[in-house]
Amino acid sequence: MTTPIPQNFVQTIAKQRGVTDAELETVFMALDGQSTATIATKLGISDIAVRKRLGEVYKKFQIGGNGPGKLSELRHQLLFSYHIDQGTSDFSGGKGSLLKMAIGHRQEDWGQAPDVSVFYGRTEELTTLKQWIVSDNCRLVGLLGLAGSGKTTLSVQLAKQVQNEFDFVIWRSLRSTPAPSDFLGSLIQLFSNQQKPDVPLAEPSKRSDLNSKISRLVEYLRKHRCLVILDDFEAVLRPEELAGHYREGYEGYRDLIVRLCEVNHNSCLLLVSSEEPTELALLAGEKVRSLKPAISEEIAREIFQEKGLSAQDHELEILLSRYGGNLLALKIVATTINEFFEGNVLKLLEATTLFIEEHISNLLAQQFDRMSSSEQDIAYWIAIAQNPVSLATLREQMLVNSSLSDLLKNLDSLGRRSLIDKISEGGETVFMLQPLIVQYVTDRLVDQIRAEVLETVKTQRIERMGLLKTHRLSINFAKRKGEKGEPSSSILALVKNRLKVLFVKTTGSEEPLNILKKVASDMEDKSILDVGYARENLAQIISEIQR
Repeated sequence: MTTPIPQNFVQTIAKQRGVTDAELETVFMALDGQSTATIATKLGISDIAVRKRLGEVYKKFQIGGNGPGKLSELRHQLLFSYHIDQGTSDFSGGKGSLLKMAIGHRQEDWGQAPDVSVFYGRTEELTTLKQWIVSDNCRLVGLLGLAGSGKTTLSVQLAKQVQNEFDFVIWRSLRSTPAPSDFLGSLIQLFSNQQKPDVPLAEPSKRSDLNSKISRLVEYLRKHRCLVILDDFEAVLRPEELAGHYREGYEGYRDLIVRLCEVNHNSCLLLVSSEEPTELALLAGEKVRSLKPAISEEIAREIFQEKGLSAQDHELEILLSRYGGNLLALKIVATTINEFFEGNVLKLLEATTLFIEEHISNLLAQQFDRMSSSEQDIAYWIAIAQNPVSLATLREQMLVNSSLSDLLKNLDSLGRRSLIDKISEGGETVFMLQPLIVQYVTDRLVDQIRAEVLETVKTQRIERMGLLKTHRLSINFAKRKGEKGEPSSSILALVKNRLKVLFVKTTGSEEPLNILKKVASDMEDKSILDVGYARENLAQIISEIQR
């Protein structure tokens, strides 16, 4: 156990509290920084059994609550008892010791931080983040990625592992979108030991008040070594526009970030977000860095082992390629395999190429709905292509002839949202969506096309057409090496299948097909500026249904 307290002293105190040998063995490993999954493997017991043992120890030390600070509180109690036993009030220790400063001075406020008693892998990311925050003294670290990628859990686990290096550890979620002035006022009050801050509270619009609060906060961050974690940062960013811009009235968070990055202090702001603020890239350097956590085979294996599943290396490789860095999706897939496929991973892989459960779909919908309309257009084009798409191809196919500058801004914005990957292929830069995003966008596209076709059948007019006009469903994008078939045919096939099912249940196919043929015929004398790709798309859909 990497603490300055002798193990025999901990054992004596624990026995006085009625801690069993099995519980003591488990708590020693936990105090040494080992995860519950690692402890379970070493002891040959389940992860649930590990958490139960630790829970019993916390009860015997009268440590309550559901937050992640219970193990830390146990450390504090043990260290306090040890120093009392030694007759000394010197609670200081060297770097990396159990407690860096005197008890009573060091403060933690975990807010609504989730419990991380179950944590998977992330060894490489934790090592990197600890290096940046503790050793390199970064002033700001961005932890970025899609919803469901495990950013929040990673931030809490990281804070637990480095908390002894800081005088203050503060974890906050911005999901409720507190006004910048109110948020700063609450931090200042916490640093001033709950006393009323001597900075007057004022409306967020009063910029001088906001600046004075930021200055006051900087003073505390210079005086104390603090770790402040801001989760759900995307909540204060503006939706339905290019990524990274602030909601009206919330620009104070940008001022806070810029000031904390530019002034000299020994504290760190850990910013957790599914969307990267625009200033983060501009400020990036020695003291400002960002990380996008990835899912490794090690993490996937731990998730499956916890669910009692056994997966071959090639099966895990396929799952990782399909679900990318989405930790939540892998957990749901593991549960699905247990409940519906008798614990057989191969059966799921053979049954479906990609499984998106409702909860994952809702998370992706929230991400998609934050996008600007121009970003959504690009996402639809890439989903139609089902292949990486070059900049030149996008400009060639899009009816709205955007400038190169605008197109690059949109692609950059999609990157800030962690929705798009940029890769080099065949000597040019191409763009692709992550597999989960492709599946979600495809489903959304097909649903909207189906609705537009039904509206056309109902009204026999084209005014309400949207995607049918703007996106060409039968495009022949260049196929990737080794791939066969027409990439875009699956979109048309999906539209056909959903329409056929509906037509069979109602009037049959003949009547709606005749209407669609008439509408397509009426568009023959209209220019592409008037109807876009609608005539071509309707012809393709009619052809598919008649097959």
